[in-house]
Amino acid sequence: MMKEWIPIPGTNKDRLITVALEEFSKKGFEGVNITELAEKAQMTTGAVYHHFGSKAKLYEVIRTEIEQRILDRMEGAASLFDNPNEAIKASMITGMDFVTKNEFSRLISEPNPTNKTDRIERFLSDLNNNNDLPLELVLIASWRSILKGISKEEITSKQGKELINWLFKKES
Repeated sequence: MMKEWIPIPGTNKDRLITVALEEFSKKGFEGVNITELAEKAQMTTGAVYHHFGSKAKLYEVIRTEIEQRILDRMEGAASLFDNPNEAIKASMITGMDFVTKNEFSRLISEPNPTNKTDRIERFLSDLNNNNDLPLELVLIASWRSILKGISKEEITSKQGKELINWLFKKES
């Protein structure tokens, strides 16, 4: 079954999604102005509301799609390891690489204003083998903080990887 919001390439809806992805990735949810977004897509604000109903719903479409792309890669990386900690570490690094390569750091590092369930956090939770501690809460916060640092150019992608590796370093 196909998702109803997937646009046909070249349509107004497709153009809006393309421009919205670029804008939300650069400016975050709060920084995007619907009037400016519509102008960049060479449409009216009415077209945005016609296709998506609201800025939040447009953001939700973008965020859901990008999170799925990230999860696909994280799941693939995690599947290569039997050890849960190695699986989590590999998935976090793989996800970070994809996010930074595609310049989605700001988009993914910000809290989701639509209050949807965080699917990346749920994925990490499912990998966590320590039932006594919800490690995914610390891991997802650390991962998003690293992405935020990268988006603000406070750290490099290489430093981000080093930080993720540090999180999993075991003291002897």
